[in-house]
Amino acid sequence: MIRDVESFLKEHYPFSVLPGETLGALSYHIVVRYYPGGETVFTEGSKPLEYLYVVRKGAIALYVDGKEIDFLHEGDVFGYPSLLSGDPPTSTAKAVQDTILYLIPKDVFLKLIEKYEEFELFFAKSLAKKLSNTIRLIKIPSEEQSSLERFLTLRVKDLKVRDVPFLKGSTTVFEAAKVMRERNLSCVFVLGKDVGIVTERDIIKRVIAQGRDPKVTPIGEVATYPVVCVDEESFIFEAILTMAERNIRRIGVMREGRIVGVIEDKDIIAYESKNLLILIKEIEKASTVEDLRHIYSLTTDLVKNLFLQGLKVTYISRLISELSDKIMARAVLLTIREIGLEPPVSFSLMVLGSEGRREQTLKTDQDNALIYDDTYPTLERDVEDYFTRFGEILSRILTDVGFPPCPGNVMVRNPDWRKGIVSWRETIKGWLSNPDPQHTLRVGIFFDFRNAFGSADIVEELRNYIFKLIDRNDLFVAYMLLDSIRVKPPISFMGRIKGGFDIKRSGIFPVTQGVRALALRSKIPDTSTLDRIEKLVGSGDLPFDLGEDLREAYTFLQTLRLKTQIEKLEEGREPDNNVNPERLGKLERDLLKDSLKIVAEFQAFIDRRFTGFLPR
Repeated sequence: MIRDVESFLKEHYPFSVLPGETLGALSYHIVVRYYPGGETVFTEGSKPLEYLYVVRKGAIALYVDGKEIDFLHEGDVFGYPSLLSGDPPTSTAKAVQDTILYLIPKDVFLKLIEKYEEFELFFAKSLAKKLSNTIRLIKIPSEEQSSLERFLTLRVKDLKVRDVPFLKGSTTVFEAAKVMRERNLSCVFVLGKDVGIVTERDIIKRVIAQGRDPKVTPIGEVATYPVVCVDEESFIFEAILTMAERNIRRIGVMREGRIVGVIEDKDIIAYESKNLLILIKEIEKASTVEDLRHIYSLTTDLVKNLFLQGLKVTYISRLISELSDKIMARAVLLTIREIGLEPPVSFSLMVLGSEGRREQTLKTDQDNALIYDDTYPTLERDVEDYFTRFGEILSRILTDVGFPPCPGNVMVRNPDWRKGIVSWRETIKGWLSNPDPQHTLRVGIFFDFRNAFGSADIVEELRNYIFKLIDRNDLFVAYMLLDSIRVKPPISFMGRIKGGFDIKRSGIFPVTQGVRALALRSKIPDTSTLDRIEKLVGSGDLPFDLGEDLREAYTFLQTLRLKTQIEKLEEGREPDNNVNPERLGKLERDLLKDSLKIVAEFQAFIDRRFTGFLPR
């Protein structure tokens, strides 16, 4: 019997990493239990478990609130969250068929965890699977959907997708226009190396307005390549955001990797008059600060309602960022109107921090910077004076709209964050040459930058300059990474959370800062934390399992952060980043512990690989 147990454990990870003598000793402590199909092993909320369970034969299903969250087969383990935390189990385990389980006593399991690092890491990593399966259950219940909520949870295929013909690039504009008129269409697809699109507006702007003969001009010369597309299974919400970001009125629809038609903004508006496109169009029409303030005031209720409906926090953050970008763009135009003069050179208003990453929640300060072209002299106007006035007015307008000033004064009104590209290069070179805490902090703030209004080219030029400098500054990146491990998650070795805490400072920041620094080191231009993690895994700079776990943990922490902020709004309090574990349900507490353990594992990975040699 004991030989059978030892032989079985040798074949299944993580027990296979234990030394032979340890496995032999472990086999003497194991209890063997039989559970007929349908029998309950333990129930959600019952007393804390005393055993780690290993499936020897049969199958086990885990349930939360009656919903199946996991299905376990031979060699799988379960019950460890309760052993690590000392809390009651947050799920119910039932035998799906006749099942034999090996039961490992709690004290034996904890000794193995303490002694063998790889054994311990397995259970830390396995927590992410539970996060993935149960995070969808963490939301505030909603009694009734608004029409806007229903609309934004529809999929593209729920709308009428227009069937659009594919024409050869050699087809003349005149012939294409005839096809559009006969089929009552506003566009056609163009076959070429990529599939392109020609619209009625393209014909007017690129052919008629330029005096070209439509009877001889081929559509391949005036098409836009490639056509922007979404999958038919995508949410309408995603299609709207893509159309808004690209400033286009129609978008291709794909089914199983093949383009099958288009949807247009008028199709969306016809389906539902109160939608995000209408809100964006209202922003673009706003002529006063008061107009923008009113529109911005609507976003809190919109975000709250979408979260209540269960929309993923990643989509909600994109929504907040898209609306903020549109409002800022309009605020820039109001600023230029107040100055009464167009900018003398090309420039970019850059957004930083969570907005630069498109990961905002409800608490949004002004985190922005400005870059302009100072590479050649201009005799007409003083460029620096113009943008000094520009920064003062824009910061005032954004404050009046509802964006609070940044406590650290990271704003375009501050000359430290408003410079020409030559000055920015000098500043960043100075930062990277001296890795003191102030400089690593500033690079951390700055490196999430992206263009919100103006010249995207000047922004990418600066990003490429930073990537060239970073080749010679591995030490600076190491000190940035050190910043990500200074604040430890408030969780004990046994899995207990040490009271209320700031979830941004102790959970989210270690991830964003660590991933940001690794992305800088690997020259990854993406600003989203989740996109950066994906690229780091793809490049081999982050282990696959740790990357997947980190994505799940980060998504849960952001979800819990937004949920807590919404609850405080409902109670008439100011939303902040403080979380009180005592106010969470058992499932949420368990997921929070799991997430913080993964953050701690990420910090341990950084320390082992990149920062262990640095003085503390």
